[in-house]
Amino acid sequence: MVLVTAMMALATLAFYGAGNYGIGADQLCYYGATFCVHPHWLAITTLMLAIWTLFLRVDRI
Repeated sequence: MVLVTAMMALATLAFYGAGNYGIGADQLCYYGATFCVHPHWLAITTLMLAIWTLFLRVDRI
């Protein structure tokens, strides 16, 4: 689950960079235009996923 959270965090950073700074925007925003316009949607999802991952980790202790 930690790996999935890390991958979502990287995707959030990629779409944020493409949407706000134009880094790789021509390729990345072609497939995910909604996430380039609203990168905070991925950030909220990543935050909820991180909280869920922490709950799963605490349950095993």
